Amino acid sequence: MEALDFIIKYSFSSFLNDGTVGEDPMDFVNEIDFEVYLTNESGHLLEKVGKGKISQILFSLAMDCGFPLMDVMDASHSIAQMSGVLFEWDDDKDFWDKIDAYFEFEPPLSYDVCFLETLEVIEKYRGKGLGEKIINNLMERFYSSCGLWVLKAFPLQHDISIQSEKEESQVDWNIKMGYKNMELDFEKSQYQLFNYYIKRGFKNPFDMEYFLARPHDVITK
Repeated sequence: MEALDFIIKYSFSSFLNDGTVGEDPMDFVNEIDFEVYLTNESGHLLEKVGKGKISQILFSLAMDCGFPLMDVMDASHSIAQMSGVLFEWDDDKDFWDKIDAYFEFEPPLSYDVCFLETLEVIEKYRGKGLGEKIINNLMERFYSSCGLWVLKAFPLQHDISIQSEKEESQVDWNIKMGYKNMELDFEKSQYQLFNYYIKRGFKNPFDMEYFLARPHDVITK
């Protein structure tokens, strides 16, 4: 894309508990929001051009604390949906068996998962390679913090909750996103996303919608 300067700002919160970690499944999930800005040469923020959310799931910490992994896999609705596809839920199996079998000769380096729940880039900056740069930057920043990256390839223009949002800031954002100008046929838009993520080094061995990759599958591609 043309020579423009962008910056990603990350934010997340964590409660300070009096007790030991492990009283709640969300103790093992970092919900990380990020925003992407166009900047000038001095680094001043000019315009928000993208945003998204990562759920960093700390399965390694849960195992060290003896916390039930099935509870962590059910920490939120979106995590439960993803876990139902990627992991084993049977008591007589290891939750990581499907992943180990798929990556038989080079398994992920840790059990921690970064789940890219949403990624949005406004219409003005789509089709210029910015999405790929964002994904690469996310995976570089969390390179040693996640053994596996997961995303769900669902076209946001078909998300009813987004279209029905009435909050003024969200309405303004939806206009910038230009959802109405995106592919209106669901199957076509989903197929476009599938191809996009496959070209970036992600695979969907277990389900049409859920794509996964080890960090070096993408960074060193």
